[in-house]
Amino acid sequence: MRVSVHPDAPAGHGVVRHADLVARLAAAHGVRRVPGTPDDPDVRHAHFSDSLHAGTAGDAAESFRAWAGTSPSPLVVTLHDVPGADPDPARDARRIEAYRVVTGHADAVVVAAEHEAAKVLAWSGRRAHVVELPLPDLPEPGVVPGGGPPTLGVLGFVYPGKGHAEAVEAAGRRADPPRVLALGAVSPGHDEVWSSLVERARELHVDLAATGHLTDAGLADAAAAVTVPLAPNSGVSASGSLLAWVACRRRPLAADGVYAREIDARHPGLLRLHSGDAELDAAITDALATPGTTRTGALPPWPDAGAAHARIYADVLDRSPDRERARC
Repeated sequence: MRVSVHPDAPAGHGVVRHADLVARLAAAHGVRRVPGTPDDPDVRHAHFSDSLHAGTAGDAAESFRAWAGTSPSPLVVTLHDVPGADPDPARDARRIEAYRVVTGHADAVVVAAEHEAAKVLAWSGRRAHVVELPLPDLPEPGVVPGGGPPTLGVLGFVYPGKGHAEAVEAAGRRADPPRVLALGAVSPGHDEVWSSLVERARELHVDLAATGHLTDAGLADAAAAVTVPLAPNSGVSASGSLLAWVACRRRPLAADGVYAREIDARHPGLLRLHSGDAELDAAITDALATPGTTRTGALPPWPDAGAAHARIYADVLDRSPDRERARC
């Protein structure tokens, strides 16, 4: 089966990493990744997140709609950053409408968590396939450096609501503020977010830095070197960044949100959950005192996302009787 993959994101972004990993895993189940042109593939697999576009959510949806109509091939869409629980009702409504447009052009919708599927059903009437995010395929890190000042790390691109602000505030509440390191680059169109973080860190006397783009090996090494791994965004819908910590053999301090609770229930012991500033501060204190508690050994068993996607592709192709089925 020939499948073209379309992650509309900058190179190195978590969405691109996820799309590439799913394609590699699906290859073990008879799926061959091909370009979208010149010949139409059997199935197209797109990944959508409005946060990847500098314009509005509506602009992102309109761009997707225009692209979706360029090929007759069945279309599978994986939704990232699924709306439906934003504390800003107006913003949530705009995002929901954009995502509704996107799902309306999909033959199958894929999400990474049960709570995301419930959201999609609520605002679109569509039943989405739930495929747990695969663990990122990262190399083992090098030797963990000893000594040096303590650091709080937030993994992933910098954009609104990612959790970097919470990390800066947490560092600033300590008598001797640790350094805060963003493991990643600023997402295109969100330079003002980084500027605001830098200004706030200066006010709190917190040393803030960003690594910029990291290779897989660089990410593994940087994640290993951080003293305290943080995943401080409780509103995250599903997070490849959270699982990247796990893939790097780290046990992150994760804000107690619906996705983190799902992961904690499925894979007990991989996260340390916290709720509110006081619990976060206590967890950071513990991690700084006993850093070994933030490190794990072997990777845990994980569901086969490649097999799940191969089944979804076959299903949408089976429901397209007029398509030529070149499953080779």
